[in-house]
Amino acid sequence: MNQHNGFGNALIAVASVVIDDNTIKKWREYYMKYPTLFGALALSVFVNAYAAGGNGDSSTVSYSNSQSSVSATKPSNQKAVTIHMFGDSTMTHYTDARRPQMGWGEAMPQFFNSNVTVKNWALGGRSSRSFFYEATRWPEILPQIKAGDYVIIQFGHNDQKTDASYAAYGTYAYCSDGTTDGEKCSGSPDAIDPTVDKSEHSYYQFLKRYIAAVKAKGAYPILMTPIVRKYFAGTTIKPEGLHNVGVKNGEIYERGNYPAAMKKIAAKYNVPIVDLTTETKTIVEAYGDAAAKANLYIAADSTHPQILFANLIAKRAVEGMSRLGILKNYMVSVTSLIASPNPLAWGTRYTGVATTKEMTVSAFDLNPDVGTVTVQSPSKNFELSFDQTAWKSSLNIPYTNGSFTKTVYVRFKPSDAVDYNKVISFTLGSSTIGSLAVSGKGVPAGAGLDSYASWFNSGSSLAPTTDGILTATDATVSNLTTTAAKVMAVDGQDTSVVRYVVDTWASRDNTKYLQFMATPTGSLNANKISMHYATSGGSTVQADMEYSTDNIKWTRLNGSKPLSSAKDVMTYVEYDNLAIQVPSGKSLYIRIYPWNTAGTAGKSLALYGVKVTGKVSK
Repeated sequence: MNQHNGFGNALIAVASVVIDDNTIKKWREYYMKYPTLFGALALSVFVNAYAAGGNGDSSTVSYSNSQSSVSATKPSNQKAVTIHMFGDSTMTHYTDARRPQMGWGEAMPQFFNSNVTVKNWALGGRSSRSFFYEATRWPEILPQIKAGDYVIIQFGHNDQKTDASYAAYGTYAYCSDGTTDGEKCSGSPDAIDPTVDKSEHSYYQFLKRYIAAVKAKGAYPILMTPIVRKYFAGTTIKPEGLHNVGVKNGEIYERGNYPAAMKKIAAKYNVPIVDLTTETKTIVEAYGDAAAKANLYIAADSTHPQILFANLIAKRAVEGMSRLGILKNYMVSVTSLIASPNPLAWGTRYTGVATTKEMTVSAFDLNPDVGTVTVQSPSKNFELSFDQTAWKSSLNIPYTNGSFTKTVYVRFKPSDAVDYNKVISFTLGSSTIGSLAVSGKGVPAGAGLDSYASWFNSGSSLAPTTDGILTATDATVSNLTTTAAKVMAVDGQDTSVVRYVVDTWASRDNTKYLQFMATPTGSLNANKISMHYATSGGSTVQADMEYSTDNIKWTRLNGSKPLSSAKDVMTYVEYDNLAIQVPSGKSLYIRIYPWNTAGTAGKSLALYGVKVTGKVSK
């Protein structure tokens, strides 16, 4: 018997219900543009469904009142299952370099057994509209969705974009004409972007398109409302934090209630939905503003989850699926403690020389609700600290409310020229609740060790991040002022980046610069200098990047051509094979000189990850 009673048989009919003239026209255009991606069968499903009489009137299809008739239930033989995830920066995958930031989609696989494959297609900055039209997202993903797959759809944060970003990203919850009937949002120009039909800026209409296409593939859509922003008014989240958005930047109508729009379309087309807006509201309000800032959200903003929150969101998402009978028998119990990054690897280090790495430890659903977790070092070569001052073989982390997030520093000091492969353990009472692999290799003095120093890795902080056997000072700012940090895409991941005002000087001013200094413990052969940068507020900001080993004679890395970029587009520049020799006792200096060729206000230089890499020999 089909695991979805009546669901598969209604796919073509459902497509006829939810596809209107504008949708068919747009899909025909995409078929002409991407013929190999869509295939004749997929197009014929849409066209034939439309020709069969689809006109947007749901009365032509009857549905069972039972939720189980459209929700996924347990397959009888545990066959392989694929879950696709569509969303934005709150869901996407991040590298260990971005920790403690984590998308909740990253945490999903741990809640399922090995018969489930989770494909997280989410990317930072995407809205329901931009994801649909971006060549590497929906047009490329759709052919990979197979019959029997599950598709989790969560948008909303970036649908609220306005001004210059509206055309590509912005939507109204229902319609830009101020009405709240998403079904009727078509047939006239958009109120703000009159070059397109108003359905092109309707959150409701885009959800409708995703639902139709997923069902037409024989797959099962699951809607999930967006997680809350940490916008407190007293002890509760404000309406805008719940994505119930008013008039934006002089627009005529309120943007509307995005979760409510998603619930309405879920009810109309009998699609299972998990209300993560309400779930995350409960979590965040229970913590309160200050504790939520410290434990749930990254320091840079009130939108993006850190590790603990990402896992709590994923847990609520899976619990919601379980209540709906979706993949319930594929779900597994999860260790409630997460240490990141895991493993913690030092690579090669000199014997007798200590170097430190940082890890974030998060836990949830601990039992009892109040207690202490013990972190235990595996040997004298790995020491632990909360403050990088007092080093111990074990640490105690007290917690309340069954959860915590804590930064722990681990110092590796090899005593012998051997490999070290150990495990740090985490215990609660007599039970081991987690572990973290640590490794490194001791070598005698003389060999070159990989080392680096990096700045602007966390918003506007001037503090450096180092690894290996060199030290670095805070970045020096000469006659420049910061403006508000901004979230931009760095390697496809939403990242808070520092910005320095560059307005009234139209050519290089040697008194206005940023300086970075790294000092090796021995001699340094610096082979690479790199950074991400952007001109913000316009495209007229340029810069020179130079280095020196004596702070007197400077060499320009970018030659005679100044660095430049498109507006608000983070650009990666890398100068490698440099072989800059820094003798023992000396330092390497890097400077960035920005200017604004327009000489007008409102422009700035955005920076992320200014980094020098090389080998240090003692």
